[in-house]
Amino acid sequence: MQKQPNRFIAPIVIAGITVGFLVSAYKFVFAKNKAKPTEKKDADKTASIEANQIDAAP
Repeated sequence: MQKQPNRFIAPIVIAGITVGFLVSAYKFVFAKNKAKPTEKKDADKTASIEANQIDAAP
């Protein structure tokens, strides 16, 4: 005979996994917004280097 799942612990485990997933998704979405200024500076540097290379091409 198979043992019944614990009616107290199972919902807590499921809720914990769900909350963990939602927190991870939130961090993934909003961490990108905070990181973009740094990425923008890097992109600007790359764009200016590429522009200089194009201007210097024979």
